[in-house]
Amino acid sequence: MRFTAAKNVRRTLGAAIGALLISLVLPASPAAAANLSRWDLLLNLNSSKCLEVGGWSTANGAGVNQWDCHPGANQEWFGAPYGGGYLIYNRHSGKCLEVQGWSKANGATIGQWDCHGGANQQWRVPNPGEFVLTLVNVNSGKCLEIGGWRTDNGAPATQWDCHGGDNQAWY
Repeated sequence: MRFTAAKNVRRTLGAAIGALLISLVLPASPAAAANLSRWDLLLNLNSSKCLEVGGWSTANGAGVNQWDCHPGANQEWFGAPYGGGYLIYNRHSGKCLEVQGWSKANGATIGQWDCHGGANQQWRVPNPGEFVLTLVNVNSGKCLEIGGWRTDNGAPATQWDCHGGDNQAWY
């Protein structure tokens, strides 16, 4: 009897630990859109990878890319209403998501910089509350995307004319 009880406790404990480990590794459920009013992940609908500041950088100009989701602060974002949209802060660096060099060109790179509130750091969310978010840069009028519909780790975030594709959708 004692052997059976101990065996059941080990099974139960093993299952609970397994469930906890799985919950730490898997991305947030796509049941709801990302919430910019709290620290949250931004998952790309095309790749199911998370937007992050590459290499855990805290430097101005560091690139923003996609990577497998993990519970790291370099993948957590918060949107504060500002001007014509939101300033989107990275939790790890405290810097803002921006279109580098104030570019208005398709394919311009997205990076982080000290928050200054310029239009290149402001992002509109045309349809808040929907299943997915589209982030439109106030300066350029272009959408945040993972260019080339890439699904690999490290694929850079860029801006492009808004077309409603899954590579421009975030949840």
